[in-house]
Amino acid sequence: MLFYERFKRTVFTDVPDIPFMFMEINNWQGMSVRCGVWQYYESGAFQDGKFERVLSFLKADGEDEMASVYARGIHDYANEKYQGNCDYPEEWFDETDRIDDWISAHEEYIYKWMYDLIMNYQCEVLKLGEAEA
Repeated sequence: MLFYERFKRTVFTDVPDIPFMFMEINNWQGMSVRCGVWQYYESGAFQDGKFERVLSFLKADGEDEMASVYARGIHDYANEKYQGNCDYPEEWFDETDRIDDWISAHEEYIYKWMYDLIMNYQCEVLKLGEAEA
């Protein structure tokens, strides 16, 4: 909750990498569980560079499989022709269904990845908490 409270009004480009990645992967997984991951991609498509930042971090962290799965859902949801009608191509939904399946099958792995992210950068995370005090 520290990250969400601390950065709730911060443009994603100004959020440090660790909180940004924790929140994005948590949102990616959470949307998948709640309503389908396509809504994560749809809402994020209006923030230029957001998906690329996630992909870049995952690849740099050696998370090639997760990066590959994550990348499959990136489409041009923000395209003007879809505004107001959400008439996205059916293959986009097929792709996100497969992403939802992967997320479900790798739930524990994703939780561990988020835990390890915090633990590997705990000094940085603790400093964020101190800044709030």
